[in-house]
Amino acid sequence: MERYWQIEKTNLKYHAPLHIFVCAVILGISPFLMGVENLSAIDTAKVLERYAALIGIIMLVPGFLPEQDQEIRELVYAKYTKGQTVYFVRLLGNILIMSVFLGIYIWVLKNNNCEFPVVKYYFGSFAEMLFLGGLGLFFYGLSDNLVIGYMASIVYYIAAVGGGDKYLKMFYPFSMSMGRYGEKGVLFAAAVILTGAGVYFRCRRK
Repeated sequence: MERYWQIEKTNLKYHAPLHIFVCAVILGISPFLMGVENLSAIDTAKVLERYAALIGIIMLVPGFLPEQDQEIRELVYAKYTKGQTVYFVRLLGNILIMSVFLGIYIWVLKNNNCEFPVVKYYFGSFAEMLFLGGLGLFFYGLSDNLVIGYMASIVYYIAAVGGGDKYLKMFYPFSMSMGRYGEKGVLFAAAVILTGAGVYFRCRRK
């Protein structure tokens, strides 16, 4: 357990702070960009799905970024702890941070008199965050290129905004704002698969 904590401490000290700061800024300026008070359930879902969920891209896609430096990558794989263990510990730490941000944001919405089912919207938004991040992480691991990882998530998001309900079907990320929830289970399952596959492909590049 101690070695896992050491991995996470290194992540929190050197790699995560910038991403945490960006997430805090994005969520912090949301009251100036959109309404976050007295929202209906549908309007609250739009805020969570189309805006707050973007922090999934910020926190998860750069999961392999430290090892972009070849010397660091060689050091990671030379240690007793396996490379995939380092990645999973780092990603789980980032997922925890992401879940805390989402919890705080939902608390703010609720205290601003927004009417919505808290638990249902929390897990629905969380599933979308994981999928957006997992999709980018998969393409990052597959291509060994961070830009491609970001682009994969962004292209998917843009496609969804541009009428993706018709084409993405069960992978449509904004289903709560349309009164549906079943798609969230599909997104969560796909996120787990994509994240695992991304780590697999990354580890094959050692």
